[in-house]
Amino acid sequence: MVPDVSGIDKIFDYLVPESLAGRIQVGHRVRINLNGRRVGGWVVSLLASEDAAEHLTVPFERLVPIVSVSGHGVEQELVSLTRWMADEFFGSWRATLSRASAPHVRAHNVHARHGSSPSLPTDSVATHAVQLANAGGGLLVVPPCASALNAVASLTARGPVLAVCPTQRMAVLGAAALRRRGLTTAVVDDEWDNARAGVDVVIGARSAVLAPCANLSAIVVIDEHDELHHDERAPTWNAVSVAQERARRAGVPCVLTTATPSAESSVLFEHAVERVAEGPQWPRIVIENLDAVPVAGSLLSSQLLTAVSSQGSTTVCVLNTKGKARLIVCKSCREVQKCSQCSSLLSQDDQGALTCSRCDESKGSVCQSCGRTSFTVPRGGVSQLVSQLEKSTQRSIIEVTAESDDNWTTGSVFVGTEAVLFRVPQANTVVFADIDRDLGAPRITAQREVLSLIARASRLVGTNGTVVVQTRSPGHPLLVALGQHDVSEALHAWNEADVAQRRAFTLPPYAVMAHVSLAESHSFSALPTFDDVHVARDGEALILRASSRDQVRHAVQMLRETYGTALRVHADPTRY
Repeated sequence: MVPDVSGIDKIFDYLVPESLAGRIQVGHRVRINLNGRRVGGWVVSLLASEDAAEHLTVPFERLVPIVSVSGHGVEQELVSLTRWMADEFFGSWRATLSRASAPHVRAHNVHARHGSSPSLPTDSVATHAVQLANAGGGLLVVPPCASALNAVASLTARGPVLAVCPTQRMAVLGAAALRRRGLTTAVVDDEWDNARAGVDVVIGARSAVLAPCANLSAIVVIDEHDELHHDERAPTWNAVSVAQERARRAGVPCVLTTATPSAESSVLFEHAVERVAEGPQWPRIVIENLDAVPVAGSLLSSQLLTAVSSQGSTTVCVLNTKGKARLIVCKSCREVQKCSQCSSLLSQDDQGALTCSRCDESKGSVCQSCGRTSFTVPRGGVSQLVSQLEKSTQRSIIEVTAESDDNWTTGSVFVGTEAVLFRVPQANTVVFADIDRDLGAPRITAQREVLSLIARASRLVGTNGTVVVQTRSPGHPLLVALGQHDVSEALHAWNEADVAQRRAFTLPPYAVMAHVSLAESHSFSALPTFDDVHVARDGEALILRASSRDQVRHAVQMLRETYGTALRVHADPTRY
């Protein structure tokens, strides 16, 4: 038994009374007495009385009986997978069992439903997906203007498929498209019982990777690069890794689809990659140089004003700034002030000196390009950009941020943070008003975060749309690649260069990282020392980096022995 009690990560032995014999299975939720109070828990193993003696931690006669059976919990075949998740992501078994549990304990009897004569796709995406599945799985690079959902539909010829999407909205829309092909679907968590009974496709967001799928024949993860596959709650597990492990245990292929492969998948599937080069690829991508805008510091380029002023089309403008910006621009040469060593955007201290937060170095108070001392600091956020566009174009603008309500019903111009890319279903033009603020973030992963956003925007506009990227650094390697005629090939070369750099600096996927912090009122008094584990401070937290997972796991265990439940562990952070 694993009790459903926070802070207790132990296995307890209980007796199954005769009245409950035959009603309890591995994975079921039950009620037990623990230290004088009644709590819930999960059955993680069952042993016959004659086989239990050597495994018991207490004498058989002292075992406390289970009080009652609550109902369904975790699928029996996934219990061991949840144990693996707890070990892999430095968390508790209780937490992973909770993630994998059915949304309700009372199961409903549902008959299996399968399409009789579905219309399966035969395009290049489907062909490559089938080839990968026949070879045991791998990475399928699908350009954003092609449909990765065709990979899911084509694999149903093998049997039921489990599909994992970055968002629930994508899963719902994908299920509707699959049903139009004549396939039966179950969108989890809402249709958990249907998934258990049997359908052609079980589909959902991140947690769907732990959902039941009767007679599973393949697993497909859509947009494996998307950081939404990473659960930020402790333990911080990654659905992509869990999907691969579940497929391995079930003996079925796992196909990961993406337009922009992650560094981890690029290395792991170096020899198991299929690239879709036929059919629609990327939309028209325009790299707009903000230095050509007549007004210094302004974001109102001709491309942006033309897109907003166009009648009968939908325009989305993305600006990931709601308050103050970190961007500092020289008034003379208009160069964005960046660190010469790590390319992070510089900030100013109280004395006006330029500093790099990543390198923790002062760069003086002069322009890094021309040596002048006069700077402008654009502070415009979303609200200010909305006001400027309304005055310039006389059009009504809808502001969208993560906190905004979707109370708008009509509109053709939307301005907001990256949340707008998830709220608006379709657009003719997407404009990134100032990509430098994202590219220059003091994180090694900043470029891949930007690329993920541009891939999402490309899917939003489709083949006939346009993506405008406004920048003061048009020579940035990623922007140069995006501006090429063959975007897919250029990005492939950029990805190889980025992976080579990660290898040189021993960064993931060539290392394992964990971000550890303490609850409020606690702090790390000094940097701990571990064998073969590099430790660095990140504010009040620590970053652990080592060449193997076991080394990081050992370091985390030592910290837990010191700080107990106050320790918070973020395994495999997506941003660093």
